[in-house]
Amino acid sequence: MNLGALLAVGVFAALLLAVFGAVYVGANRSYKRGELEARGMRILRLALLGHLTIFVILGITALLA
Repeated sequence: MNLGALLAVGVFAALLLAVFGAVYVGANRSYKRGELEARGMRILRLALLGHLTIFVILGITALLA
């Protein structure tokens, strides 16, 4: 178990999810105002799922390294 790598993945994930969260909040406001279609929100949710999947894979790799 590489604790340093696991910590780095955690910090990296937190920073990128904070940026993604800001984009998502803005998109959600646009969706509620009718400026963004439901398809755009669906794409953002799929992107979030992809981000989380990558972070899980990185975390598992850090644990096994």
